[in-house]
Amino acid sequence: MALLLVGTALAWPPRAAAQDPASLALGARLYRAGLRADRRPVRAERSGVVLEGREAACIQCHRASGMGGAEGSTAVPPIAGGVLFAPGQQARPRVARVFARLTRQTPTSESRPAYTLDTLQRALNEGLAPDGRTLDTLMPRYRLQSDEVRALAAYTTSLQIGTAPGLQGNTLHLATIETGAATPAVQQAGPELLAQCLAQRSPRPTSDAEAAPTWVLHRWTLSSQPQHWPDELAALQRAQPVFAIVSGTTGAHGRGAWQAVQQHCEREAMPCVLPNTAAVDDLQPSHWTFHFSRGASLDAATMADRLAEQAPRGGWRSLHLVADPQSESARIGTRRLTERLRGGAAAETEIVLHPPDTHPAWLAGLGPRDALALWLPAAALQRWSTRHPPPPGLAQVLVSGELIELEAQALAPGWRALAQITWPYDPAERHLPRIAANVSKGLDSLQPPGQPGQPQQPLPLARSAALLRLQGHTYSACEVAAHALRRMGQRVSRAYLVELLESAEEAATTTAYPRFTLGPGRRLGSQGTWLMRFSAPPGARLQPIGTWFVPD
Repeated sequence: MALLLVGTALAWPPRAAAQDPASLALGARLYRAGLRADRRPVRAERSGVVLEGREAACIQCHRASGMGGAEGSTAVPPIAGGVLFAPGQQARPRVARVFARLTRQTPTSESRPAYTLDTLQRALNEGLAPDGRTLDTLMPRYRLQSDEVRALAAYTTSLQIGTAPGLQGNTLHLATIETGAATPAVQQAGPELLAQCLAQRSPRPTSDAEAAPTWVLHRWTLSSQPQHWPDELAALQRAQPVFAIVSGTTGAHGRGAWQAVQQHCEREAMPCVLPNTAAVDDLQPSHWTFHFSRGASLDAATMADRLAEQAPRGGWRSLHLVADPQSESARIGTRRLTERLRGGAAAETEIVLHPPDTHPAWLAGLGPRDALALWLPAAALQRWSTRHPPPPGLAQVLVSGELIELEAQALAPGWRALAQITWPYDPAERHLPRIAANVSKGLDSLQPPGQPGQPQQPLPLARSAALLRLQGHTYSACEVAAHALRRMGQRVSRAYLVELLESAEEAATTTAYPRFTLGPGRRLGSQGTWLMRFSAPPGARLQPIGTWFVPD
């Protein structure tokens, strides 16, 4: 990528032009949607191919941040924050991942003169750089008027680089989320591990004004009442603005409610990176929030597909949902499952929601055209399934694996022959040894903070499966965030960080997922799942039903 420094004095734009609302609005439409002032689509040509509207928009290659990237082996230069109107400057040296004896051609953008409005219009319409050199053929050739070029220039200059909430001098403030309900073991596996990992990965303090800022992590502790979180988060952000939120552990087990935090991130236009939660509603806006998976929404989609595939003749008569009313994940899952069924072939099915603490007199009346879905945490599932044996004629029992955190033994033995459990991870015998090996290496590399004369012991490897996954996912969130932050360096921009997160190669370092991929526009790393059932007697092991699949 051809990276240019931003601090040079600019010959354009005049302050008033850069802040003119009408010009900025037109520039934004041209840049983001390829639309002119009258809403007609812009037309352009690239290598003989006509582009129109969104396909011809600048955002396609220069990205929302204006920081560019690459198209194959061709660098797409940054154009944000006024770099167009400053002379090109050579990027800082870096180690290129190329074969020996191969050289990298210096991009034109690193040695060109500063653009003016006239030379920018010539570049856009004729494909010529300020010094007369021909721009790459990937750069479209437009037919833009001078007022449109001025508007584009104003908009690109408004894309700020090197300034953002949470950047103070040469310090970049970050936060992670925790709640007072977390057990000491969860604190060790979550925020304490994250704090040590980010401190280890952070750039060192320096007097070099052009160096990347040092990271400082704040541990934001929220109350046990998610309805109070919007006010608490707003107060914390006012007291100490932060640039991004990394990871997060809520509730006693570390994977509790999160929707209020996600809504805060979206309102603040603030990146939130891979929290530990199953409370994911995949219909909610999530431009700034990256999740490990679809969480409870994935369980709901999997259950809906399974019910559609296994519907008896005449369809399902009823579906009964037993759900923990205090669990945000259960509320999301049951709502999404109901919406999917109401919008599909099961529109006539009676859907009934039950709390787990009432006597289920209805249970005895269930038969071959009835189904049951259990959305309960492990302890609650164990109590409920132990107290209430399954009716002999019941056809289908589905269990949310996210809510029980894959503690399959929480289901009483009498139910195991009927149950099918949603399972978003690799089978335990594969993912647990992999996480343990990778997290152990990571823990060995960390240097825990200590007081003089009081050396601190390194964090221990978790012993339970749920805590080991929490450790692994927290460590992965650290690696993903740290890699993107270091690539961002001193070019601080929330939009740019989002684009770097989308290309994080280390995303699956220590996760339990068999397939985890981020990319442009992707905010959910793992999309697929298994359905698991207990093996033949004594029903102590789980085995997949069919193959890994990705529900709609």
